[in-house]
Amino acid sequence: MYRAFVCLTAEHTAWALPLAMLVCWLSCHTALRLLEQARAESGGRSAGWLVGAAFSAGAGIWSTHFIAMLGYDPGLGVSYDPAITLASLAVGVISALAALTLLRGARGTGGGVAAGLLLGLGIAVMHATGMQGVRVPGTFAWDPVLAAAAVATGCALACGSLLALSRAETGRGLILSATLLSVGIAALHVLAMAAVRVVPDPRADLAADSLPRAALAAGIAAVTLAVLACSALALVADRLRRMNRVLSEQRTALIAGEERMRALTDALPQMVWVAPDDGHAVYANRRFQAFFGAGSSSRTQRIDAHHPDERAPNAAAWRQAQEERRTFEAETRWRDPSGAYRWHRIVIVPVPHADGTVEWIGTAHDIDDIVRAREALRVSGERLALALDAGSDGLWDCDLATGEAWTSDRLWHLLGYAPGELPAHARTWRALIHPDDRERAVATLVAHLAGATPMFECEHRLRRKDGAWGWFLTRAKVVGRDAEGRATRFVGTHIDISVRKEAEGRIAHMAAHDALTDLPNRTLFRERLRRRLHEVVRDGGSCAILCLDLDRFKEVNDGLGHLAGDALLQAVARRLSAELPAGDTAARLGGDEFAVLVVSVAHPDEARARAQTLLRAVGRPVRIGDQSVEVGASIGIAVAPADGADEETLLRRADLALYKAKAEGRNTVRAFEPAMDAALAERRRLEADLRRALAGDELVLHYQPQVRPACGRLVGFEALVRWRHPSRGLVPPNAFIPLAEETGLILPLGEFVLREACREAARWTLPLKVAVNLSPRQFQQADLPERVLAILTETDLSPDRLEIEITETVIINDMARALSVLRRLKALGIRIAMDDFGTGYSSLATLQAFPFDKIKIDRSFVSQLGERPSAAEIVRAVLGLGRSLRIGVVAEGVETDGQRRFLADEGCEEMQGYLFGKPQPAERLAAMMDGERPATGAVTEGLRAAAS
Repeated sequence: MYRAFVCLTAEHTAWALPLAMLVCWLSCHTALRLLEQARAESGGRSAGWLVGAAFSAGAGIWSTHFIAMLGYDPGLGVSYDPAITLASLAVGVISALAALTLLRGARGTGGGVAAGLLLGLGIAVMHATGMQGVRVPGTFAWDPVLAAAAVATGCALACGSLLALSRAETGRGLILSATLLSVGIAALHVLAMAAVRVVPDPRADLAADSLPRAALAAGIAAVTLAVLACSALALVADRLRRMNRVLSEQRTALIAGEERMRALTDALPQMVWVAPDDGHAVYANRRFQAFFGAGSSSRTQRIDAHHPDERAPNAAAWRQAQEERRTFEAETRWRDPSGAYRWHRIVIVPVPHADGTVEWIGTAHDIDDIVRAREALRVSGERLALALDAGSDGLWDCDLATGEAWTSDRLWHLLGYAPGELPAHARTWRALIHPDDRERAVATLVAHLAGATPMFECEHRLRRKDGAWGWFLTRAKVVGRDAEGRATRFVGTHIDISVRKEAEGRIAHMAAHDALTDLPNRTLFRERLRRRLHEVVRDGGSCAILCLDLDRFKEVNDGLGHLAGDALLQAVARRLSAELPAGDTAARLGGDEFAVLVVSVAHPDEARARAQTLLRAVGRPVRIGDQSVEVGASIGIAVAPADGADEETLLRRADLALYKAKAEGRNTVRAFEPAMDAALAERRRLEADLRRALAGDELVLHYQPQVRPACGRLVGFEALVRWRHPSRGLVPPNAFIPLAEETGLILPLGEFVLREACREAARWTLPLKVAVNLSPRQFQQADLPERVLAILTETDLSPDRLEIEITETVIINDMARALSVLRRLKALGIRIAMDDFGTGYSSLATLQAFPFDKIKIDRSFVSQLGERPSAAEIVRAVLGLGRSLRIGVVAEGVETDGQRRFLADEGCEEMQGYLFGKPQPAERLAAMMDGERPATGAVTEGLRAAAS
């Protein structure tokens, strides 16, 4: 069970199994519905429905398996054989057809069990066939116990599902059966996947005609759509069957209605009767008889049923209508058999006959509920009027001819007045409008009154009783015009939007200001700079940009926490604002970067003096809690128009000056100089040369030996990249590796180094290891393990001969992502070493989180073994840590025999350094790599010293 839990949680993505279960349940439910349709039909139609049910079930089983496989991640690349994958679909459909055919004709428990066993075995065969089509760089190893458990579980749940279906009489039984079958399919898949283990084989090639995941996903989508089509077909068929039944019933009722007119009138909600002039009813429907009793009803009986208050008026109205031979209509109350009076609408229509006699056809409809609802509507209207008067909006209705208006009490309350305190007139509204808004509001009003706009809508301020100005939204519309088109009536509302306006003001401020320091942000700063530069170009004058970056801010942020860092930034912002005169702008550009716009400078020295003032202000100690913190700042200056007349140029040159200030020791001020542009141009040329070098053959690898000093045996080489520039000569790595990191060229560079090192190592006679450094940027590639595996396969190098070196920065930046990549690399058989241990965080949690094969002591500690006792203690501690954790330790930078003896005495297993050999091209080390002779020159001496 633990293996199944690991397979479910670790090797399948979170979305895969829920989606597979959903598709599976829908397919099973559709198949069972279609099976019911097949049972209801006969002959060819039954066979057609049965095939549809089999396709839905088989396709659902197939889709469930391969949706889950899309989320399956064994740590290696996965692809699919198209033919076998399609064959597995055919297996699923055929097995489902066989099981459902057996189930359709089966009766009793035995048939359900047999069909369930047949379906369960079919699911297992489909799963096994599908797994035969899975292609991975390795082989599958099966656990027979878990595989048997998967088949048994699938068969048991399939039997339970079909037994539940055979006994189901409601829709709930169908849902239960579909759910049991879906759980059985999913359980069989999970247990079967738990029973399989991938054994990596780097030499295994993925078939060229493999089906990629995208194509498989498209196939699954097509099959799922087909299942949905079957589901829709099942629903349509069920709906048609029901509609046919309803139509048949309606046809029978219509035939009966045509035979007897009474059935029609009896079905009416009204009372219906027919009477000649004498008033005795010769025909009455069932409702009339239920109300007045069976038998002939007289006019007197009907009149006596009226309410006493309405009896005489209605009798007189009826006599007049009878005399005039016209229709009689009335709404009156009739007494029902219980003695209660209910409102009825009575309509009596004369029907003249050829012999001059007249028959009267009467209807009486009970409208008591309608009358009561109408009364309730009237009361509701009154209440609505009261609610509008007491609501949050102020309402008004103005007669434009006189200017007089009706206003709700709420309107005056919004302005702070009592109702009636001010005259309800159009001129009152104009008098209360803010002078700055009056012209715009009146113009908008005039346009609407003239018919130019469909509605008057205006935001403006009105004076409250306390003298304050409140923001209001006025919406109004002309609802009456005279014959000449002039507006006569105007209705509208006043809505208090003061809170919204205040919020909009705050939002506008937040959009242009930094949330932490409340200084202008980058957008507002650039806008003000742009406006000032325009003035300088147009009117003359000069301005300056000061770009400021805090020194040692990261130490405060990391040491005291982000809250302390935020407090420090707020203090710096307050000091910058306090030191600037009115008109100048200090802004926070992001992080610990600030910028200052000095709107007017008479001379560049004035800008430098202003920068020195800001430098002293920022450099004063800042009290944060119970600690005093001191940080400095570096400032770069660019002056317009001397250093540029557009914002981009000016900001770029101020940044260059800032970069120069930080490079010269920080806590300094530097103004822009033309030479800084030249340095930037040089950096760009170097970047262009590096891009060309990657495309050409200027990059080469040098190899430095790694030895075991205890026996003097060579164990491998570390591959190091060198750049042979056609004009610059041999460019050292520290001159172009940081540039490659910044520009992203480290990705193709790193892949070049890895491929060349593996290709070279594969040619060595001795199975020596080769160590390659990987950049943190390379670990941001989600498919890094697949790339490494592809290179190993391409170069035919065994994974256990490759050692990848990383720095702790790789893990610190994104631990979860990095550890996932490292585990996948180690699963391939690749060794992992932590480089430069002791110079970064040196976190024990990192060593605990991932079982490194080696840690490498940085050369900065080894070089000081004879000079600083603390360096020796650190080296001993690292060696002791490696022994405790059973991790190998490699010492870098061994250059003297004394260093070698110290490390050997302390139990260091492997060393590398100039004592054993400098990094050299492969051709100079060919003899050592092939094992023809141990070494030459310095390497020989180092190895001999190690052996002695």
